[in-house]
Amino acid sequence: MPRIGVDARMLQNGGIGRYVAELIEAYPNLVRNEEIVVFAYPRDHVDVRRRAPGIEIVPVSAPIYSVREHVELAWRTGQVGLDLLHIPHYVPPLGVRCAMVVTIHDLIHLRFPRSRLHAVYCRRMLAEVRRRVSLVLTPSEAVATEVVELGGVEPERIRVIPGGVSPRWQAPSSGPEVDAFLRRMRLQPAYLLNVTNGLPHKGLRTLLEAFRDLLPEAVRADPEGLRLVLAGRGSDREEVFAEIADCGLPADTVVALGGLSEREMRLAYASAAAVVVASDYEGFGLPALEGMAAGVPVVTSDAGGLPEVVGDAGIVFPAGSVADLRDALYRVAFELHGDERRELVQCGLAQARRFTWEGTARATLAAYERALGG
Repeated sequence: MPRIGVDARMLQNGGIGRYVAELIEAYPNLVRNEEIVVFAYPRDHVDVRRRAPGIEIVPVSAPIYSVREHVELAWRTGQVGLDLLHIPHYVPPLGVRCAMVVTIHDLIHLRFPRSRLHAVYCRRMLAEVRRRVSLVLTPSEAVATEVVELGGVEPERIRVIPGGVSPRWQAPSSGPEVDAFLRRMRLQPAYLLNVTNGLPHKGLRTLLEAFRDLLPEAVRADPEGLRLVLAGRGSDREEVFAEIADCGLPADTVVALGGLSEREMRLAYASAAAVVVASDYEGFGLPALEGMAAGVPVVTSDAGGLPEVVGDAGIVFPAGSVADLRDALYRVAFELHGDERRELVQCGLAQARRFTWEGTARATLAAYERALGG
């Protein structure tokens, strides 16, 4: 019976964390001949056990993107006798002797490096991917193409396995619960929602400038005023507030909520007039998928894997175009009514049903089998 390790150290890290959490939750009901072992920080053990009671957990402490992770994971994988290790990002630990599968969600550290060191480290790890990894998983064809062109990985070693959305996102929220959320966050319903980590590639500047240009007409159309709400861990960074101020936006027109629990995030979606994804680069686009699943119209750029996620079920604009985004925001906020709005919502719900975490987990288990020579 093969023993398969899943590196869950990024459990609290945005989209990758959601990906890891959903795989861990799905695996106990899907595995047949495999034993799943989860490598997790002690702070996350309760969450792992809640999602997968009885699953084997190996405590680790090495930080992500550190020298220590190469030493500790190599030692731990040998200690527990793994046959395969799944790393949910592009860093295959040096010294690991079992088979490896990595998921490359994007190549952000090459496309938008925060420093020269980030880019150098990414290229070094991609060389290890080429040399030592059995299979590379990507969430979209767009990322698969980049992994071939920028990472030099052979196409036959890549499997495109999109992410998913939980049925929980389609469960209707009660009116009192929504009202209580709005009061607690000091929000009025029918705002524009942008789920972001506040990093530059998320297109915040484009979004803020488009929203600023929309405001004069928005005030005429709705004297109560349209609001832009930013949510997600990192949406309340100092850099975000600096961008808001630099764009000259009135302080009360943009609200940054910061990190929210999953339940709060679902309530934030439920109260929105539209979900806006303005990214200049995106490997997949969970907020767009979750917005569709929540029954909310989606406005999204055409960057990266976003068109694969949204299909014909959203309003798509050219990435980086302030004018096109402004027009899309006006349409979704003030022109999309009645049957047209309901049709877009129904298209979004149908599109979202194509992406399930169970499907992601099944395809990932099949990739493990392939990597092990099955």
